[in-house]
Amino acid sequence: MKKIKAIYFVYLRNEAHYEFLWIFRHLLDEYPALRTLIGAMDEAFTVLLATEKRLLDAARASALTQQIADADHRVDRALAAIRAVINAARHSLNPDVVEAARVLQIRLNEFGNIRGKAYEEESAAVQVLIADLETTYAAQVALVALADWLAELTAAETEFTGLYLQRGNEEAVRPQERMVDVRREIETVYRNIITLVDATAITTLGAYDEFINKLNVQVAYFNEHNHRAARKDLGEGEHTVIEPIATQQYTEKAITPLPKAYYREEGKPTVELVFAKDFSLTYKNNVNVGTAEVTLHGKGAYKGQKTVTFNIAR
Repeated sequence: MKKIKAIYFVYLRNEAHYEFLWIFRHLLDEYPALRTLIGAMDEAFTVLLATEKRLLDAARASALTQQIADADHRVDRALAAIRAVINAARHSLNPDVVEAARVLQIRLNEFGNIRGKAYEEESAAVQVLIADLETTYAAQVALVALADWLAELTAAETEFTGLYLQRGNEEAVRPQERMVDVRREIETVYRNIITLVDATAITTLGAYDEFINKLNVQVAYFNEHNHRAARKDLGEGEHTVIEPIATQQYTEKAITPLPKAYYREEGKPTVELVFAKDFSLTYKNNVNVGTAEVTLHGKGAYKGQKTVTFNIAR
């Protein structure tokens, strides 16, 4: 008895995702009995596939997509730097600075993982944070010397908002549905269809073996080629965001801080990378006073590497 292999949708980029489902649609067309078997799911699948194509075409059409992603990375870097400045200030010898840093950190933590939010939510949170830092917490900002990074965050957020609104005004790239939602819906319909076909194949003694063989060839191809291609490169562009590492105290031994790192893609929530699962670490010049290096090496779904520096001081 033949059984349909699992397709790893998570590894398929949007174009490959649509291509696989388009092939599946045409395979179904070759077997009218199967289309009759799946009934209403056939129509639902067709409608969702057309929607996915429309969204894909819209994304291709936007000349602003990469600019928006770059502006968002700039916001992320400013947020990471602000958090690092606040963390460093908590180790100040001035008790007033320590208290100011404590207050700011509490307020910042109330926002949760800002960089893990969708674009609209992140932008709204950043605007509230900027307003708070400029008014309610202005004295604390001055004490911890945060003014320059607050100005950078404000400029980055202004740039991002302008680009995002500009793209929103382009009718050709204002789809009503988000790609991630449509992908989820059509994958559900696909799996329901496959479950029904597999169950029916058990009772029909090989009636659908030819269809299953053809589909399995495509599944194997997409799983193999796209799994390799879909490994995200930590060193590519500015997708990888690493929070600045606070100055480390010299101990005469190797200093091995564990950096916080995130991977950001346009239109998707920021992913916090997990040590040992998503990356390994190597260090350089990390014993003596001076500038040390730490390099993240991709693992699992990630490849490539990203290096940042940190200071060691007495």
